Amino acid sequence: MQVKCTSCGASQNISQAQSCDFCGNLIELESAKSNYQKVMQSENGNLMTMAETAIEATNWEEALQFFNQVLTKDISNSDAWLGKGIAIVYTSKIGDLKIKEAIAYWKNALKHSPNQEAMGKRVAKEIDLVVNKFYPTLENHFIQFKDLDNSYGELVEKFVILEGAQDYAVKLDPTNITLAKTGYLLCRRVIDTPKNHALADFNSAIAGAVISTFQENKYKRDDNFKKMSKARDLKKLIEQAAAIVEEIEMKYQNMILALDENDQDLRKMIEISEQNKKVKAEAAEVNGKIIISIFALGICFVSCYVITLPLLGDEIGVIVSLIATVALYPLVRKFFPKSYALYPLVRKLFSKS
Repeated sequence: MQVKCTSCGASQNISQAQSCDFCGNLIELESAKSNYQKVMQSENGNLMTMAETAIEATNWEEALQFFNQVLTKDISNSDAWLGKGIAIVYTSKIGDLKIKEAIAYWKNALKHSPNQEAMGKRVAKEIDLVVNKFYPTLENHFIQFKDLDNSYGELVEKFVILEGAQDYAVKLDPTNITLAKTGYLLCRRVIDTPKNHALADFNSAIAGAVISTFQENKYKRDDNFKKMSKARDLKKLIEQAAAIVEEIEMKYQNMILALDENDQDLRKMIEISEQNKKVKAEAAEVNGKIIISIFALGICFVSCYVITLPLLGDEIGVIVSLIATVALYPLVRKFFPKSYALYPLVRKLFSKS
């Protein structure tokens, strides 16, 4: 049965009395049914029906036109303002998020609603849906184009817009722990995902630079040096952003704990974050030892080759040098854990090249 919540005005299809999916208030079947019929029989009933149908079909431009027609006749129609906000936000593109426009319309929905508290909860839920839908798209766009200049800066700009919207949602419904969790995860993702990609790119470039240096491939070596430089710059940008984002993250973390100090989801997220830091530190140590090992083996090979070349010639010299390098590998394996202290120096030398 199609009904309309008497508190927030949300249309829903239910068969018995239950809590509203949007504001959480109890929907009494008969009064909600009567409310729905009253709206449908009103002057703007047909337009609202067509607008809601367009939203279900994700035809946002068409829905926007119908909501505008309703508002032309009735500027105080809170459902039309809310619907207009929903429609306009989903006409957004990656380079043009229309969240600020949507919030302006949703504020009008609140202003004209007979039950502002219930409408506030409904608006907060719509904002939460938008943030959860849009951020993964923005993140994937960053990953795809992360090698372009200012790709991370653009992601942070969009994060600021989304976080501002989520902050507004939390203020509208401060007892809804789901909203605070969305804000917390948003802060974690804008730092952790780009940082992981930057670290992977940096380590890959270092290994590539070492190998191409010993292969005497100047083109590949220079290309890897450029990649190292770009990854290093990205890491610095992320560190600068993290200093600001961590304060916002703590805001949401404190909200969650205030609502439920034993919240297992948050505890798990914090635990995972700590584990990730530990894993990254261990991975960095392993990568360092591997790179030093490659560096040391390269020196062994080049040294042997320089010695054997005048005596044995080019081809035999290469074979003997390879055999000698393999024979020296156990000694290198024994030595390179101690030589890990040289890893920062190697990175520094590469960064200056």
